Amino acid sequence: MIIKSQIISGTHVLNYDAIDNFNKLPLDELLNAVNAQLNDEIDTAAGNARAAFVSPGSYIDQEYLLAKQEASDWLAGGKDETAIPSSVSDHMAMFEVSAEAAAQEIVATAEQWETALRDIRNLRLSGKAAVQRADTIEAAEESAQQAIEQLNRYRPPEA
Repeated sequence: MIIKSQIISGTHVLNYDAIDNFNKLPLDELLNAVNAQLNDEIDTAAGNARAAFVSPGSYIDQEYLLAKQEASDWLAGGKDETAIPSSVSDHMAMFEVSAEAAAQEIVATAEQWETALRDIRNLRLSGKAAVQRADTIEAAEESAQQAIEQLNRYRPPEA
């Protein structure tokens, strides 16, 4: 395994072959560097999985949460047709549906996003735990690769 960039024994190492140079550095520090890099790779795969569930752009996930809150509050508050929140009216205009249908669609979409977040978090943390429990560099790499493959397959269903 090539360690791309880590501080090991106070030295910044770049492109360090952890297998070929296994005996040249303290084992605990070498394993910590390997684990840190593998955890970063798992985090990146999780980020890519999350990004697949939202439209491109900054803070779109926050927009989804705001829309869900507005739609949920409006539904729970009696569906006052004179006080339709902007997230619901925007959805109505875009998809040519009623206010109630728009609010329900917004809530359902947000709940799918939240389910995806929980699933991705579980895969990410399970992968990191498996890496941490690994006894060898090879076992850590295998654990990380399995987690990354699972995260890479976790995508929204085709519309």
